[in-house]
Amino acid sequence: MFDIWGFLLQTYTVSGVGALILLIKALFKDKLSPKWQFAVWSVLGIIMLLPAGMFGRYTLFRWQIPIEIMKSGYGDYGFTKVLFPFPVITSMPRTQLEWLYALYVLGVLVHVFFYGISYAKLHRAVRRGDEPSPEKCACIQAIAAAHGIKLGRIVEVSGLPSAFVYGIFRPTLVLPKENELNEKIVLHELFHLKNRDTLWSVIICFFRCLHWCNPLIVYCANRAINDMESRCDQYVLERLEGEERREYGHILLSMANERFSKTPGSTCINNGGKNIRARIENIARFKKYPQGMGLVSVCVIILIALPLVVGVQATNIRAFSHSVELTLASARSIPCTTPAGAFDTYGKSVLERNGYYRAMCAPEDMQEAILKEMLEKDDIGIFPIWDPGIDEWANKQEGFYIYNLKHVGDAYEGLFVIELNYPPSGKPAEINMTYLAVQNLRVENENGRWVAIPLEAFRYVETLSQSLSWGCLGLPGITYVGEANDWRIEATYQTIHTIDLRVPVQREIVFLLGAYSNTTPDPNAEFSRAARSNSTKCVYIGRESDKDKITRLGLSVEPVYEGEKRPTDMRVPSGDNTVSSSNLGAQTVSKKLNPGWSSPISMDGGGGSADPNKDIEHPAYFAADLYINNEKVATLDLILQEGEAQ
Repeated sequence: MFDIWGFLLQTYTVSGVGALILLIKALFKDKLSPKWQFAVWSVLGIIMLLPAGMFGRYTLFRWQIPIEIMKSGYGDYGFTKVLFPFPVITSMPRTQLEWLYALYVLGVLVHVFFYGISYAKLHRAVRRGDEPSPEKCACIQAIAAAHGIKLGRIVEVSGLPSAFVYGIFRPTLVLPKENELNEKIVLHELFHLKNRDTLWSVIICFFRCLHWCNPLIVYCANRAINDMESRCDQYVLERLEGEERREYGHILLSMANERFSKTPGSTCINNGGKNIRARIENIARFKKYPQGMGLVSVCVIILIALPLVVGVQATNIRAFSHSVELTLASARSIPCTTPAGAFDTYGKSVLERNGYYRAMCAPEDMQEAILKEMLEKDDIGIFPIWDPGIDEWANKQEGFYIYNLKHVGDAYEGLFVIELNYPPSGKPAEINMTYLAVQNLRVENENGRWVAIPLEAFRYVETLSQSLSWGCLGLPGITYVGEANDWRIEATYQTIHTIDLRVPVQREIVFLLGAYSNTTPDPNAEFSRAARSNSTKCVYIGRESDKDKITRLGLSVEPVYEGEKRPTDMRVPSGDNTVSSSNLGAQTVSKKLNPGWSSPISMDGGGGSADPNKDIEHPAYFAADLYINNEKVATLDLILQEGEAQ
């Protein structure tokens, strides 16, 4: 926790779990034993140790929504994130909110300090203690041996009303020097010793320090200490009969230890008078529980813990009618957890022109502008509420594509491509022509969430109608070039990544409707498909007078990747054919040239699928064999064009 918002997210989360556990404990008050009543607090302890909102998962409720609302009221549009559940101050406070957070941290330190002082006083008192008489030691050792409890040091201290256990790593049984030895009280403390309750008391006090300003968590901490005492009472009562149990209840009245009642690392931390009365009431309700209830208790705790620890993945925006701020806060509470999730969310924000989707994947410095734009347009009833900068609506059925995706440091960059339903403003509609809107887009990790950053405004591209999923000649790629025998050969290499937007409809009507496009963002998406494609062309750079001598042009090309050997057995082109081999991008082409032919000459292309979960490796170069008039005239390498980045 680095600021007040992180603390609020953490304390809201643990408060919700604390309230739920109190409710569950009330329902099972007479159904499950005091052992379970104490053990169930471990669920709250686990939640306290987990950063709230970790991996975009929330416990019980999306607590970040009210926090984002409060933040926007203070003009803070940064994302709230808890990296770990302990407070840290990284710089000198400057604003009121930073001073408020500093005050909270100071409160944590003050509570830790006073607990430390109390522990030091108790430590000094125990050090002045004396060893009991041999008779007392023998009696205590006999009690411990009868119940299989390993006994450590025993001391007597003057001025104590009752016995207790002190120490975390080497627990000591502390007895009041003036009182007679009471075997029932000793047995109670020995069960504390057996269960290492001094360590549990430190852990509970630590969490009480972290959430000192949260009265619900302080109350839960006190209840946990009381349940720890009641559990030991249960252990003792199970070994007593009739009148001995009533006698044990009377003995408790003399056990209140106000002198060290706030000392962690001891079992006298909460032995105040009110707590003694509550324990006596529990003794009055004492009953033995069947042995099988232990397994039931464990199962109940597991059933409670699993959904709370795992939490719920926030994937959908909660729409609040007539409230742009609330809906935006809901969007901001959903982080994009993968690079593909950020691409998907951005793509669907463009397809739907939805500012809430854009806020999900926008960096912090863009959040305020998005909110202002949506508020302005919402006030005058204009739809859509967010303008991505495109004249026409995109083809939602076609979706979007990411061309030439590359890993740049810790980020990813690629060309974002969508198809338009109609030509952009001022462009005539032409048959067999496709109009695209394209934009270089960067996706990077910002404070644990992936965000999409446009590197340019949208621009339009006209291209002949073709399948965008297998490459597009009208879009840029990585170019490899080589020259031989009056010809320049160019191979343009492209990669294409897509995320499946198609959702099958009900089986009964799938024949009629097929599938529909899902334009709801998936912030946890992965790329569902990747392809690589190359297209080649030959450009004549010789003398015009020699063109008529060339009646057939053949080309065989094959990509060569880093570490591979150059192929020596490429196909020989023959006839009017195009042959693609199993090696991705390898092809053999032969074309007849009619008199008066013009340059450049397209030699078609090749390609295939790739693993969408791995970075696609670009060829180091292309090996090529050039044929003129059915004769091989050159063997050359097409190398990366200067200025091209892999």
